[in-house]
Formats: sequence, C-alpha cells, structure tokens
Amino acid sequence: MEVFRRVLVLLCLALNRLSRPRCYRRFSSSSCELSVTVNRERLLKNLEPLLLAHAPSGSETEVDQLMRQFIPESLPHKTWQDGADSIVYHFVGSDPTLPATAVTAHKDEISMIIKCVEKNGRIRVQPIGGLHPWAVGEAPVEILGRETVQGVLSVGSKHVSHLSAAGPLKEGTPLTWDRMWVETGLSAETLAARGVRTGRKVVLARHFKKPWWIGDGELLCGYNIDCRGGLAILIEVALGFADKPPAGDVYLIASAEEEIGGLGAVWSVGQLPVESVIAIDVVPVAEEYGVSNSADPALPCKDRAAMYHTGMVDHMETLAQELGFGVQTAVLTSYASDATLAKAAGSAARACLIGYPGDNTHGYEISHVGGLVNSARLLEAYLANPLP
Repeated sequence: MEVFRRVLVLLCLALNRLSRPRCYRRFSSSSCELSVTVNRERLLKNLEPLLLAHAPSGSETEVDQLMRQFIPESLPHKTWQDGADSIVYHFVGSDPTLPATAVTAHKDEISMIIKCVEKNGRIRVQPIGGLHPWAVGEAPVEILGRETVQGVLSVGSKHVSHLSAAGPLKEGTPLTWDRMWVETGLSAETLAARGVRTGRKVVLARHFKKPWWIGDGELLCGYNIDCRGGLAILIEVALGFADKPPAGDVYLIASAEEEIGGLGAVWSVGQLPVESVIAIDVVPVAEEYGVSNSADPALPCKDRAAMYHTGMVDHMETLAQELGFGVQTAVLTSYASDATLAKAAGSAARACLIGYPGDNTHGYEISHVGGLVNSARLLEAYLANPLP
C-alpha cells in the first residue's frame, strides 16, 4: 500500500506540472506566472475588417467603430477618445509600484486629398502621408464626400505622344502626382452636388484592400497592414487582460494622424502619467537594415527621429528568447514611429518599438503572420514584466 501511495503522489505531482500554463522568467525574479494568451486565429479574424476600413488621416471614424466593437466595455478598463481623436484604453496594473506604460498603434492610412476639381470634372489630388504614385499606379479609388463617389486614379491612354500626359512617362520621366488625376465620369456640377470638393479625402477602393495570401498562407498581403496589424495586436493584448491584468498600469492608444507626423500620439502620450511609450508598427524589410520577412519581430535601436531605449530593447530581446523566438535589431533611416516622435516632442522619456516585418511598405505590403503573432506575444510578455 505504501508503494502504491507514493506512486499515486508522484503521478499527481506530474499531472499538476503538465497542467500549469506555459510561462517565462521575470526580468527581476525567478517566478514564472504568466501564460501566453495570444490567439492567432482571432488576431487574423479581427485584422481583416480593419484592413478594409477607410481611415485617411483626420477622418478615422470607421476604425474608431471597429476598435469599440473589438475591445468591449465588459473588459476591466476605462476608455475615452481624447482631444487629438486618439482612443485611449486604461488598464489598471496589479502592482502599483511598477511604472505605467503607453502603447500606441495608429488608426490612419496613407491616402490622398483633393487639391481641385477641374471644369471638365477631373479631380487633382495630393498625397496625405508617404503615398507614392508609382506604388499604386492606376487604381480604383473612393472619394469620401457627403456620399462615397467611385473613381479611377489615372494617367490616360498610353498609345500617345509626348503631347499627352502618359507620353513622357513612356520615355522614363518620373511619375509624379501632378501627372495624375481621378476620373469619375461625372461633371464638376454633379460632383459638387454630391459633396466632392477641395479638401475631401480619397482612398483606395475597399475591394482593392482585401487581403491576399502567398507562401502557403504564411505571408499576408494588403494595402493597410501598416498599421492595422498594430491595431489587431493591441486588441489581442487587451483581450488577454480579461484573464490577467498587466503588471503596471497600461494605456493602449489607437492613435490618430500618425502618417502626417505622429500628431495624435505626440499629444495623447503627453497627457498621460507615463515615461515610457512603446509603438507597435510595421518595420520595413530591407537588406540595408538586416530585416527579413520572418516570424522574428524587429526591435529598432534608432530611426530618423530619435534613439530607442537600450534597456527596453535588451529586456525585450531576453523575453523573446524565453518565449522561443528571436528578434531583429535595426537602425532605420527613412522611418519614424509614434514612439520616437513622442519622445522627440518631449511627451515621453523612453521610447521602444516592437515591429512586425513588412515588405513593400507604403504599397501593397507583405507581412509574415508569425511576425504579427510574435509581436503580440512579446508585447504581452513585456507588459507582464516591464522594465523598472
């Protein structure tokens, strides 16, 4: 009987170990308490409608509605939309002695704005943010007037000489916005009646934004992965707080107007009692940066706006290793994030960026799904184990 009892006790102990959630070591302790709650299928399911939404800088209500839908009021948090039009979600941490952290992912997308409507009904546009005409070419667009009007971004027929708009392009002249227009098939008077005027926003057509998959389903392609992937990560992390709150207070920010200078985050972070801000955003895949399109998140050390905090980068690298994946450090040039823009403006003292790799940035983007998922896992790990 004694042997039987000992075997039974050992069996119970073994089953207890197997039933424990997977966890990782705290940065300052050997305790092991947090389970990883990121759900790949749910993240991708939430991401698809975000990709399809229209949210040019300053006109981001479609994404606002989705964020309210995906982060329900039943979660233990307070939420508000601030004066900069950013949506802020405040989750109270379990340890009041730990520092509060702001985490941002932006709502807006690169787009166009109407410069003028010509007498013949052609619409001339300028970019909002880093949208290049050669990255989209001739494409279906939607004009967000009092009602939505369909159009085509155009350069005209190609069987022409230098007397027509496309003629010089055939000889190697660069494609610039002043050589393009939006064709609607409507007169200037009809467009005016439908609320199409100077200052209205123009976006790529919704059906053009549908996600596309390559690489046996591991590579997600689309026009708005920057930064709708970041919003999907924010949502996933917020849902995880339903089971376990973060260690310190966390402010998740769906920021406004990032594409035109990080204006929302600069103001929004500055209103909060935080010293550290983490941006979640796409990081460009490029040989010059040493960033590949893989499941390993990117942790930049510097971009054109400011330095990223060395201690936060090192801490996240350690957490990633314990979660079973690597990171890609990089020094970026033609790039800035909500985090470094907020730091440069004096709204935060420490900045960090968790980047999911993306190719064709500011065009038809391609991102490894593993990079999105592991970025969410790394963010969750950090918020459970923040740097003091």
